[in-house]
Amino acid sequence: MLLDLNEDETMLRNGLQQFAEGSLRPNIKAFADEHKFPTALMKEFLALGFMGTAYDPNYGGGGLGTRGAAIVAEQLARIEPGFAAIYLCNSAPMTTIARYGSDEIKSKWLEPLCRGEMIASFGVTEPSGGSDVASVKMRAVEDGDSFVLSGSKVFSTNAGTALHGVTTFVAVTDPELGPRGLSTFVVPVGTPGFTVGKPGRKIGWRIADSVELFLDGCRIPKANMIGNRGDGLKQILTTLSIGRILVAATALGLARKAVDLAKSYGNGRKVGGAGIFNHQGLTFPLADALTNIHAAELMIRNASCLADADRPFRLETSMTKLFATEMAGQAADIALQVHGGYGAFEEYEVSSLPGEARVLRILEGTSEIQRLVIARELSA
Repeated sequence: MLLDLNEDETMLRNGLQQFAEGSLRPNIKAFADEHKFPTALMKEFLALGFMGTAYDPNYGGGGLGTRGAAIVAEQLARIEPGFAAIYLCNSAPMTTIARYGSDEIKSKWLEPLCRGEMIASFGVTEPSGGSDVASVKMRAVEDGDSFVLSGSKVFSTNAGTALHGVTTFVAVTDPELGPRGLSTFVVPVGTPGFTVGKPGRKIGWRIADSVELFLDGCRIPKANMIGNRGDGLKQILTTLSIGRILVAATALGLARKAVDLAKSYGNGRKVGGAGIFNHQGLTFPLADALTNIHAAELMIRNASCLADADRPFRLETSMTKLFATEMAGQAADIALQVHGGYGAFEEYEVSSLPGEARVLRILEGTSEIQRLVIARELSA
């Protein structure tokens, strides 16, 4: 499989690199150091139209599908993984709306999201649920022409920021049906009964606010249901599968950043009069990292093409997410090791990479969940 980009993808990458080097790299460290959402930088990114890269041009998108979205996530992560996190967490609700929303919902919400007028968050995980996305307790009770939603969600990234405009929530509409009784809703910011908790400080994704969301008798029109009643679980699983590709792409960008930092530092560092790269104890792990980066890129491209072709892709995305995030952790670790004691100091970019990489092995399904999905194929 050739990794050559087509003309549109090349233009996308070049535009991203221009933004990344011209605006993101010179300015992002101050936000990361303070665990602060980069509102001004995100506004610039939104104005350039990158948020709509994957989606239908009829709704303001770029039409480049999952392949294009993976390019965005990777390029952003090469500078700041937390910025890629803001992008991929915005992509999850956009994907749900784009794949399952009515024309009315897509016109009302997908279009302004593609234009960069706001960002969105995803309300799926609950305090008692964790990896079990089917164990939803949030209720949506039908009342006339409305649904009334009550419950809470955790780890909702982008919510509560100055640019947050809407959240998609998964809730129980038909409890007697179990997992087949889940449905998905669009809830705009400012709806009475919708409140947002305070962000916490994380070991990774330092600039991407992640919060708890609360709905208390939150009334929304029936037209805000995404797709069909009872299709919530199917929608979650598909959206998460696409999200895993973007997490893998973020891991790929992080791993490339780690190797770049290791090369830059290691090529100028001498111990006992000899360059540290004369020691195989450091160069062999970096050789493994380069090999794994190449393999991850192939896996991401394959999974992206399957998703864009509407072919079965959930198994491939689990393998891709597992492999890419695990290898990113290994690349971050060896890059820090190359820096020796200096790698422990926050003044050096490499110091943040192990924490950033560790987060990627948890979200959108932990490594253990991915292994469980893959292992099921053994008895299929």
